[in-house]
Amino acid sequence: MNTVKYLTLLALTCFSASTLFAESEIDQGKITIGSVWQLDRNGSSPASRSHGQVIYFFSSDAYQTYRARKFQDWDNFSAVDSRNLVRLKKNQKIKLEKSQFNNAIYAVKLLDGFHAGKTYYLIAEELKQNFIQEKDHVESV
Repeated sequence: MNTVKYLTLLALTCFSASTLFAESEIDQGKITIGSVWQLDRNGSSPASRSHGQVIYFFSSDAYQTYRARKFQDWDNFSAVDSRNLVRLKKNQKIKLEKSQFNNAIYAVKLLDGFHAGKTYYLIAEELKQNFIQEKDHVESV
């Protein structure tokens, strides 16, 4: 009788864990490689009144900035040369090419502006906060 209780408890635990992981995969599934996104807001936060969204020339610069923000570890933060930064203006479009560093950084191809066609790197949190995904336009025939 105890064996049945333990097996039932184990099955419930596995089922609940699998549903939690399935929900997190659905949330991550909204960002797909190859999708086009448009800058909706300038700057990373309302407190910063910057003149555009920063994207990075090197993936390591984007990742070091991401880690410094996440862990509040500004002592080990590596300075980024401003010549290796590009600022996107509102309504400029990007296309996601690949994800790096466990989906924390995205390689993006610029579709508009002076640097169109070049690949840069964007922090995933900023993609979710400041960009909106372009909808596929399906025309009815």
